Amino acid sequence: MKTPGPIAWIGDRIRLVPPAKRGLVLLVFGIILLGGLIAFDQLVVNNLLESSFGRFSDVPYYQERAQAILDGKWLYRDVQSEAPPLISYFFVIPQLFGGSAVAYQIYFASFTLLTALVLYFGLRRWDDLKAFKIGIIFLLSPFSVIESVFGIQDEAIMVFFFLLAVIMAIRGSGRLSALTVAIGIWTKAFAGLFYPILLLKTKTWRERFVHLGIVGALSIAISLPFLLVAPNEFLAFPTYYFLGGSGTPASGISIWDFLGMGGLHIPGIALLSIALIGILAALWLVKKRNMEIWQGTLLILVVFLIFYSRIFVGYYILPIALLLVWAVDDRKMLLKTFLLYVPFFASLGFTRDTYMGHAVIDQPWSWAVGLALSIIGTLMLIDLTLRAFKKRPFIYLSKERGQ
Repeated sequence: MKTPGPIAWIGDRIRLVPPAKRGLVLLVFGIILLGGLIAFDQLVVNNLLESSFGRFSDVPYYQERAQAILDGKWLYRDVQSEAPPLISYFFVIPQLFGGSAVAYQIYFASFTLLTALVLYFGLRRWDDLKAFKIGIIFLLSPFSVIESVFGIQDEAIMVFFFLLAVIMAIRGSGRLSALTVAIGIWTKAFAGLFYPILLLKTKTWRERFVHLGIVGALSIAISLPFLLVAPNEFLAFPTYYFLGGSGTPASGISIWDFLGMGGLHIPGIALLSIALIGILAALWLVKKRNMEIWQGTLLILVVFLIFYSRIFVGYYILPIALLLVWAVDDRKMLLKTFLLYVPFFASLGFTRDTYMGHAVIDQPWSWAVGLALSIIGTLMLIDLTLRAFKKRPFIYLSKERGQ
């Protein structure tokens, strides 16, 4: 009798978990996995980085904004912020628990776990076992765990609200999805990429106006206090997202950033125009081909990540999470979602967007290597997306169809 391989063995173990206990198992698995990684980071990785390079993270910025709020100060007026206001208020919770790097690690990792649970409970109506696998795979993805645990990045919060909005929409809860989109926009802005899809796929104009009312009312409620207290400073923060707020319109690991390092400097308004044209073209394609919500959202994200000028590794977890509804049935595709992390992570060694002000590997040819790695990762993402579009995911094949 042939001995099953490790993947088949794991699959068999997963199938043995009774449906009634899968949510609990996913929760416990996530706590053990993420807790173990946090412990490993604090006991091994942190000391290694401190002794070798000196560790840098965004935690001091999180602490500054959260503590300012706790001290009764106003964002934008009393403390500089380049982000929408709600994200800083989310930082208050770990700050109340001491504000240490570990507190923020646990907090962001909790959002990663919550997202895995949202994927499971949100998709289980179409196929409980596949939804359970997706939740586990999401927790194991390097885009999820490395960025939230080792990178201590707040993208975990953005990802949670974005995917929650998408899942609510395919389950038919359009108004709750619009509310979640509004919260997401004022948290990290990226939820705004999903809103055109939600508006486009909403069937009646009456319901579209209801959605617009929800987003508009919440936006006014959140922004009005800051517009009254610090109008100029508050209205300046979108510049960070659209035109660049750090002396260069391109940053992170975007193709445009590496081209800028190589001497090709493109004005911020031109980069913004390129991104907007790409998104509008993608929306036109979604309408023309009558793409469903999940596929349309994936297309918008991929186009955005190709043309937007300020890209960081953590952003790629959004299309990866969406691709899992196809990859759960395709082992080669699943493997590629993990391998995709390699070129993007490697490109970090060549970007100028570091706390040192120059690339970790700072050579005249660094930009070319970084550009090549970014292009390789982008091509891999495009290949995964095209492969996904060749067949419908299980959420649209099951008896109970998604929106």
